[in-house]
Amino acid sequence: MDAMPQTAVQNENLHTCSIIVDDAQDFSPMLLDAGRDDTLISESMIPQIRTVAALIAAERHDFSRSSPAEFTDAADFFAARILVLGVRRFHLDVSLLQILKTANKRACRFAEKHRLFFTPAQAELSLNKHKNRRLLTIETEHEVENKGNPVANSLAFVRKLHTLPL
Repeated sequence: MDAMPQTAVQNENLHTCSIIVDDAQDFSPMLLDAGRDDTLISESMIPQIRTVAALIAAERHDFSRSSPAEFTDAADFFAARILVLGVRRFHLDVSLLQILKTANKRACRFAEKHRLFFTPAQAELSLNKHKNRRLLTIETEHEVENKGNPVANSLAFVRKLHTLPL
C-alpha cells in the first residue's frame, strides 16, 4: 500500500526570514546590508539541505552512466528547502515559478517514498526585494529568531528543525 505524504495544516503561523543561499561562494558583507531589516540565516550552516538535495537528485540518476558535473539542480535545492526548513512560501521572481513547480513535484515524490510530512510551497511574486540572487526570502513553519547575526540565527534555527527519518 502506498502511503500518501501527510500534509500540514494550512492555517499555521508562518515566519519570514532571508537565506544566504549555498551557492553564494562570493559572499560579501554587502549581503548583510541588503538584508539588514530581515532575519538572515546561512544555508551553508544547514547541511541537511545539501544532503536532501543530493538524495533527491540521486533518485533521478541512472547509475549505469557517468554522473554529470553538476549532480543537483536548482529544483533539487528548492525541494530540499521545502522538506528540511518547512518552507511554505518563497518570495520569487516570476522567472522561478517553473523551478518551484518542479521542486514541489520532486519534494512530493521524495516525501511519499520516505513517508515524510509534505505541504507544497507556494510562490509570492516579488520583484526580488533584495535585488540580490544570493538572498532568498522564505516563509516557514518554524519561528526564526533574530540573534543579531547570520551565524547565531542559523544555529538557533537549526535547533528548531525536525529530524528527517531517512
